[in-house]
Order: sequence, then C-alpha cells, then structure tokens
Amino acid sequence: MPTKRPNVLILFTDQQRYDTIQAAGNPHMITPNLDRLAAEGCLFTHAYTSNPVCMAARHDLLTGLPGRAHGYFSNHRDQPIKDYSLPTIARIFSENGYRTAAVGKMHFQPPRMHHGYSELIQMEEIPRRRQDDQYATFLKEEGLEDIQNIHGVRANLYHTPQTSQMDEEHHPNKWVADRSIAWLEHNRDEPFFLFSSWIHPHPPWATPVEFQGLYKDRDIPTPAPITRKFPFVEPISEAHGDDDTPEEIRSAREAYYSCVTHVDHHLGRILDYLQESGKLDDTLIIFTSDHGEMLYDRGMHQKSLPYDGASRVPFIVRYPDRVEKGVKSEAFVDLMDILPTCLDVCGLQYKGTKYELAGDSVLAGQPRRSRDYQINSTGMGTSRYIMCRNHEYKYVYYYNGGVEEFYDMANDPQELVNLIGTDRLPRDVYDDLKTRALASESQWGPEGLVRDGRFAVLEGGRRSPAMHGNTQFHLMDERGPRERAERFVAECEYAISAEGNHGKKLTEVFNDSAYIRKFVKEWERFGGDFDPVPHLFGKPSGGASDKAFDSASGRATGRATGRASGKALEE
Repeated sequence: MPTKRPNVLILFTDQQRYDTIQAAGNPHMITPNLDRLAAEGCLFTHAYTSNPVCMAARHDLLTGLPGRAHGYFSNHRDQPIKDYSLPTIARIFSENGYRTAAVGKMHFQPPRMHHGYSELIQMEEIPRRRQDDQYATFLKEEGLEDIQNIHGVRANLYHTPQTSQMDEEHHPNKWVADRSIAWLEHNRDEPFFLFSSWIHPHPPWATPVEFQGLYKDRDIPTPAPITRKFPFVEPISEAHGDDDTPEEIRSAREAYYSCVTHVDHHLGRILDYLQESGKLDDTLIIFTSDHGEMLYDRGMHQKSLPYDGASRVPFIVRYPDRVEKGVKSEAFVDLMDILPTCLDVCGLQYKGTKYELAGDSVLAGQPRRSRDYQINSTGMGTSRYIMCRNHEYKYVYYYNGGVEEFYDMANDPQELVNLIGTDRLPRDVYDDLKTRALASESQWGPEGLVRDGRFAVLEGGRRSPAMHGNTQFHLMDERGPRERAERFVAECEYAISAEGNHGKKLTEVFNDSAYIRKFVKEWERFGGDFDPVPHLFGKPSGGASDKAFDSASGRATGRATGRASGKALEE
C-alpha cells in the first residue's frame, strides 16, 4: 500500500444526459468546471448507466454488482437491500482507514442506512421525516420550515420550468457543495473518500432567479421526433407532452440545461477548494450520473429506457498519476466500474463475497470485462427490458410482448428506425448481441426470465414512458391537510413565475383529464377535502368526457367542499 494514500472524490448528479458537457462536443452547454475537469483528465464518451433508474443504479455503484445481488432491479421505496453482508465501496474504504462521507442524495432504504459510510449528510427528494434529512433540518434552522416543495413542485409542474422556492443562498445545489467543502475542511490530513451527490438536473427543474434565462439565446438541440410504439402508449397524448408547442419544449430544455449549469457552478467550488488546499492532484476524482433524461426525445420523458437519452451518461476521471490530461476514450464504461477503479488506484482489495465484481477498473491495461460491448437493463415483469450494444449497433428486448428492437447507431444515432423485420438487419451482429444479452440476463437478471435459452414473453398492456406530470407530494409538511393544500397552491403560483412559461396561468400549464384523475386520487392523503381542481387545472382536456372526469374528481375531493368537482370546473 502506498505511503501516501490517494483520496477519492465522486461527484454525482441525478438524471444528467451524456450530451450536457461542452467539452464533450456540445457547444450549447455552459459547463466551465466540467470542461476543466475533462481538460485535466479522461472523458469517456461512451459511458452508460448499468440500470437507468435511481435506486438500482446507485446500488450497482455501491456494491459493484447488479440487481440479482443487491435486490434492486428498479425503484423500491420500501424495500431494503437484499443482502447486508455485501461489501460496499463505503465499507471497504472505511475498513481500510479512510474517513468516509456521503453528502446529498443517496436513495437508500431505510434512508439513514449508512452502508459503510462513517457520516451521512443527507438530502433526499421527498423526505418522509424532517429529522431524517439534514437539508430539511437546515431549512428549519434557517427559519424556512414553511416551504413545502423544497426541491421544486413535483405533481402538476414536474416537467415545467420553475422558479425555485429557495433563494440561491439556501438552494439544495449550493448546500451540497457547502457541506462537502465543510467536511473536507474538517477532515484535514487523513485520506478521505467523499461522495457528493446532487438531485439536479432531475426534475422538477427549479432554479433560483440568478440561473434562469442562461440558454434563452443559445442554439440548443431539438428533440428526436416522436416514435413511440408498442409496448408504449402511442401518440398523440397530451399526458406525454405530444401537444406541447416548440416554445414549450424549448423552455423545458432550457430549464434542464440551466440546472446542469447550476450544479456545474457549485461543483466547481469543490474543485477550487481542493486546489487551494493542495489536495487536488492527490485525489482520484470521478464525475458521472446515475442515468440520463429523455427530455422529449422520441416523445418520451424521464428514464428507465434503453435509449441513449436515458441510458448514456457523462463520465470523467481525473488523477494525474494514472490519467493523461485531456484525453477521450470511446471504451464502454459504466457505474459498476467505479468501485474497482477506486480500489485499483488506492491499492485496496475486494473480498468476502461469493460474487465476482461485474465491472473492472477503467484504468486497467487489460480489463476483465470487454470494453467493446455494453449491457444495461431495468425493471421487473412486463416493465423489464435488456439492452446490449457494440460501437455500431444496439439490440433491445422488451419482455412485454417479446418486442425486439435493433438500431444502427452509426447511421441512426437518434434510434428512430428499428431494423427488426427488414433486409437491413445484419444477422450475425443481431445473433451476437442477443446471445450476450441472454447470457447476462441468465447470470444477473431476475430469475426465471430466461427459459431453455430463450427470453420469456410476458403479456402486458401498453405502458407509459413517464407522464408529463407526477403525483408525489411532500407529506413531511407538519401542517394539517387544509393548510398543506393551500400552501401547495400558493407555491405552484410562485413556481410558474419562472422565465420561459410564456405567460401561462397555473390552470393552463397541464390539464390532461386522464392525469387529473390520477392526481386527485393521490391528493386525498395530502390535501384532504380541499378541492384542487379549479385552482390547479381549470377545465380538463385530453379526450375524456366531462362526465367521466367529474366522477373521478368527485370521489376524491367533493366531500366537504360544499360543491361537486364538476361544478368547480365550470366556475
């Protein structure tokens, strides 16, 4: 083991696409600090998440193993890790004399489960209890406990550009950097392992006023055309943003990019501290994200998809002793390579489990895993897919209906033309990628989905690739339902003061009737008998009859308001 052991800093964002760093060939982006990191290290241009949803991806990184080992194939808010005896990256470093800490979003269950970290300084998206969340506790100490949507309004404004309820001084992006720097300052001269994790650019896209309008006059990319087919909901659907105007789509993209730039600004403060303290060149720095964001590509939002918008992520490694400055690599790397990379640089061993690590050090001269192929997967049952690609082609298998997709990534990077069933399908490559996908699924996927050497075919209906809206509320708010409801409406009104909303009223932002039925069903626990419909939605649209909508709305909200929801819609 070296006399002077390297430090480790992992800088981790949530839902950041691969094409959001200017230095990676994206001139529309404003990312001076990530550009600096790339100039001083290696930028991996073909990095992927191993599983494009939050909990699964983070546990893949934590353990260096896929879902069959730790139990997360998707998000499971109430499910603890499958095997507490698994070595974790935090536990290995703690057991080898490192000071270890995690700051920001972890997405562990239970939320305070430390998994080997000596210190957890947490900030979760929807904390259930204020005392479990240091950021929420910080806000109360600052006299800001009245703010309900501390990370932006989810629910009806999930994909709508927003003004943050927080000023810059109290914004969560700044808080992660502040707490990371304070921890580093207190750490002094001991070797450290620090995981700094931001929620942005995960929606809601709520930035402080200082970071709004940054992309207003920039030439930004337009989304890939809508190409949704089975197993997904087909166009045209207002619930999925298919009717959004070009101006609305652009404003959403601007807001997303502004969140990236806001994180970049505060990430740069951590780099500046390391440089000023003389620790920068002694620290292995890895920057990446848990997964991407479709951002209207193919008529889709969010994650949990095999397409590059959701599955391909930025990935930069800086460590002058082992990494040449300013290089780019097209080798396939993913989140499960992080644990073995850190152990490699720091001279630590992985032991104590029946599993062999799925990844390998990205700095290994002869890696155990092939850098010419990439696999990722997510979901359970009919929601599951598995993807395998090489540098030219991508194969996807959806268990729902046994749907296959095959894309020519060299000539069709937007993944618009499925070659399955055409004479353009290269049969030898198709067979190779499918065989590799089957082998991976047999070894690491949910048990029982590969039968007699073949993928199972499961029958399910069309699924949504994430609706335009969301139905998650901040139940941590200590007020009663009526007070919570009134505060929610007030914060919604403030949120849409964001530049780029084109003067829309709150009731005009998103009022698809199918979504509203889902919304009011979830509202009761949060807002009780306060009728949200006239305040948030006005007259619903989206093809459902008024009678059908009124029935659903009335069941959820029409008890003690003195009026039926149908009447409220007419006011």
